[in-house]
Amino acid sequence: MKITRTLTLIGSLLAMLTACTTASPSGSVVPERDIKAAAAKFRNATILDIDLFQPITTIGERCEPRPLASRTVSKEKLSKALAEAQSYSVAQKGVGLIVVHDGEIIHESYIDGVTAKTPTDSFSMHKSLLALILGVAIDEKIIGSLNDPVEKYIDEWKNDPRGKITIKQLLNMESGLQLYSFTDPDGKSMALLLSADINAVAMEHPLFDRPGAEFRYNNVNSQILGIVLERALKRKGSGSYADYLEQKLWCAVGNDTAKLWLDREGGTPHYYSGLFTNPHNWARIGELVRNGGQADGQQILSTKWLRKMRQAAPTNPNYGLHIWIGSPHVDKRRYSKQNPLSVIHSEAYRAKDVVFFDGFGGQRVYIIPSQKITIVRTGQVNMAYDDSTIVNLVLDGLVD
Repeated sequence: MKITRTLTLIGSLLAMLTACTTASPSGSVVPERDIKAAAAKFRNATILDIDLFQPITTIGERCEPRPLASRTVSKEKLSKALAEAQSYSVAQKGVGLIVVHDGEIIHESYIDGVTAKTPTDSFSMHKSLLALILGVAIDEKIIGSLNDPVEKYIDEWKNDPRGKITIKQLLNMESGLQLYSFTDPDGKSMALLLSADINAVAMEHPLFDRPGAEFRYNNVNSQILGIVLERALKRKGSGSYADYLEQKLWCAVGNDTAKLWLDREGGTPHYYSGLFTNPHNWARIGELVRNGGQADGQQILSTKWLRKMRQAAPTNPNYGLHIWIGSPHVDKRRYSKQNPLSVIHSEAYRAKDVVFFDGFGGQRVYIIPSQKITIVRTGQVNMAYDDSTIVNLVLDGLVD
């Protein structure tokens, strides 16, 4: 079955851009970039057009991939539920769906030329991965603690009110930093996406209100977290973000390759997005979370950190440390008071412990530890996608 490639929302927004350039906080010379021209190539982009995102760096080439086991489902009720989940995903522009139960794939389906090896744009699912590797860095004392103020790592913000923002507030999306609309006439939001120095753009964001006052889902929070991590790694001589992610997490769970989108050659990753990989790799990351930080008998990530990730932010019961929390139920999940976009949750999840990675327009990794389930779903951008449907179909199918 073939899905027509329509314009994504992000492509439409990119068409509105005006030219914008930035300066590096380190004082180094950064090539000027006309963002309007840079945006033009993305106007017709879909989640499959990852070759448009340049430059990139690749992780996982030194990994030893471990295949996911699979088994055939014999239970008629579960087979029917999985078929219905697939049908719903496809109807909502889905291109891939994997369901893992108790460590084995019980459903896997693809359309539109996608296969198990096809990398796609995961959008903000990268944010949750960033939180996982930050947990490793805290466990290894590369970063002190969740309560560290960012001025401890970002010298430019010392003696600046923004320097008092804590790592936890950034992870909880409660930093108080300004949220710019994609339709902002000054192009600030798109500069964070397409500038030749996105760290400089991130560090120019002013405070909008008091840190901790309000939940505001904002890409700049993740970019600042990435700056904190990269500088902490540099101080400890622990390599780059890409090296650290590959060594401490990506290879450890048995993944193969992924690509990270950089702002320029030798530049920085987009820590809030811009990670392109295949659904099997996302399934193994989901399984790492489901299994309490263990993979192949090794403790990759502490259970203590995963518990902290699942604890609700003070200002949003459905958001933890860069991960979404399924309960309590909300009919429409909002990203902020300022953002008009919302995601449909037509029903409460059948399980109370659902957590998930959210990528724009329907990219998901759902994790349900109580039912030993991990679900990976990828699809073309579609804001009509209902977050509860696939999860509840699978959970209903498991019930005897």
